[in-house]
Amino acid sequence: MKRPILILGWIPRIIIPIARSLYRRGISVDVASVPGALRIWSRAICQQRSIPEPYANGEEFVKQLRAFIADRGHEILIPTDDCMLTAVVEHYDELADLLHIACPPPAITRRVLDKTATLKIAQDCGLQIPRTEIVSNSSRLCDLIGSFPFPWVLKPAEKETRMEEVKSCTVATADEVRSAFSAGHEFAPPMLVQEYCSGSGVGVEILLHKGECIAAFQHRRLKELPYTGGVSVTAVGERVDDALLKSSLTLLRALQWDGVAMVEYKVDSAGRAVLMEVNGRYWGTIALPIFAGIDFPLYDWQLTHGRRVEAPKTYAVGIKWRWTVGYLDRLYILCAKARHSSIARRELGESLANVFADFGVSVRDATFEFSDPLASLIPLLRAMWYFASHTAERAWRKPALSRQSRSKSGAASKT
Repeated sequence: MKRPILILGWIPRIIIPIARSLYRRGISVDVASVPGALRIWSRAICQQRSIPEPYANGEEFVKQLRAFIADRGHEILIPTDDCMLTAVVEHYDELADLLHIACPPPAITRRVLDKTATLKIAQDCGLQIPRTEIVSNSSRLCDLIGSFPFPWVLKPAEKETRMEEVKSCTVATADEVRSAFSAGHEFAPPMLVQEYCSGSGVGVEILLHKGECIAAFQHRRLKELPYTGGVSVTAVGERVDDALLKSSLTLLRALQWDGVAMVEYKVDSAGRAVLMEVNGRYWGTIALPIFAGIDFPLYDWQLTHGRRVEAPKTYAVGIKWRWTVGYLDRLYILCAKARHSSIARRELGESLANVFADFGVSVRDATFEFSDPLASLIPLLRAMWYFASHTAERAWRKPALSRQSRSKSGAASKT
């Protein structure tokens, strides 16, 4: 009998492909997430359980997670987002006696969770990294104005411990810095200020086992949320670049990594690659390599059981992938920002011109399958309801504000 697997996380487009990969092999999959995470309606998931937030009540988080594991007899725990990966590292010894944890020991995993440490090791390995400053408060941020060229990319120096997916922002001017960050504000964790690197976001995904590359895949981001740079909403699989693979393996081996990881770069038109970060877990486009024939969750499970892995040396190149809810969210945000930003208007025009191509029959959806449709349709309906209600609320608020302004104007004229 194959014992069940426990996925820890809240992001459906990561959880669902992993669950389906294992479900197709007769492996039962459960999911544990925190309160507020939406239920995932998929036949590939047997049980779902809500557990306390690890950053709010670590003791109760461990207690209820251990109870779930003991009740179901899980043999592998797979953290699928930075919040849960951080929580597992913090409570590693309290969980490792029950089951196999699908990440390296804490001392190694913390090197990836700490972006500053990752960048330092990457630089020692000879990889190109962005010019970077570390700031702990907004005063130091303002001090950089004039000495650090705009635009800036701001991101936490450590992987987030909360349920947030978009963790970076781009600021283009000194006025944006001053308006976005109040004086005397302390950053916890500290903030990385990085130079903006032009080019496409490229991810090299690797499964390492005892230093050996078991499988590798590469994708390129086509559209991102937010549109200034963030997570993929459309992407395409491409042939692994030998130089990027070599750099990625050099870095992961220097980190002493074992398991799955995505090494993310910005690659410009001249082919210059700059390291952005390393994700020491499954990534948002995990369905794309599975579509192409590289089944990372299966290979990872086989390695855990001491089985021989026969990953293909080649895979289908050119498959396009789309995260539909994120795609619509991106369009919605662009429509709102286009009224005040020429850059947003230009991006909106280009995006609208590509809508039919992005929703073509050849583009694979991150979570939709005809045999398991609710996993995709229910989040889509929720998103559409949100967009409609939010738009109606904004439309109602404007006339109310307008009436209030006229009322105040009339009162002022009478006085």
